Amino acid sequence: MPSQELIDGVRSRLPDDFSRRQLDGALAVLTQENNPARANQSASSFRELIAHVLETVAPDADVMRCTWFKQDKNVEGPTRRQRALYACRGGLTDEFLKDRVGIKPETLHAGLGPAFQELNKRTHVRPDTEFKTEEEIEEFAETALAALEDLFETIDEMKGRVATALSRALSGAATAAFINQTIAELDEISGRYETGIVLIDDPEILSLDADRILCRFTGTVGVTLMAGGRHDAVEFRNSFPFDCETSAPATTPEAFDAADTTVEVDVSSWRE
Repeated sequence: MPSQELIDGVRSRLPDDFSRRQLDGALAVLTQENNPARANQSASSFRELIAHVLETVAPDADVMRCTWFKQDKNVEGPTRRQRALYACRGGLTDEFLKDRVGIKPETLHAGLGPAFQELNKRTHVRPDTEFKTEEEIEEFAETALAALEDLFETIDEMKGRVATALSRALSGAATAAFINQTIAELDEISGRYETGIVLIDDPEILSLDADRILCRFTGTVGVTLMAGGRHDAVEFRNSFPFDCETSAPATTPEAFDAADTTVEVDVSSWRE
């Protein structure tokens, strides 16, 4: 059996209960040593699991709506590789990946290829590819789970690189929000205030689909709080942590929507 750590890691990323049941079934049948067809049955379960995961995270209509999608003449709808690519990049354009993220789209395609080719070979058991030994069965199960783990890790890596590439634009979106919006938390502690430098600490991609990219990030904002009258005003300078969510079109991911930007500021240190 694959390591429990690998099993738990994959299970935690599966999208629904059906996926988890398929995983349990694929692994359980491997323990039936008196079942001569256990490898075939496990392979079938893994194949269905992977197909379901990809169809869930990359629905046909969403993948086919992306500007980078090209219909394979031998397949109806997206290929399995195209679904995996969509899960990693959503509707981000080739130009954005190359110019801002520093990834050549063809490199991303190539990186996913070998894992899925091996998985395809292993999950279509035929007389000439039948597992003959316990070692081969163990290797198959490890390979199938590792391919899914690789997909999930690639998704995480891509989102992290995109978030880093967008940091400057995110900082601009937060600055614009502080300038153009009344921040309720700051308004509560001071009737008049001015915001200064905005620093981004931890950008994160919450979701990325064919149409939009949703980002969340934390940071700190410098604030000048004003008390007293206009002629005898007293100023207090401080900085506060904030939490911000915003979104942009996937095809222009640096054009964040001011109307869809929300900011929450933690002023508990001031109250204390």
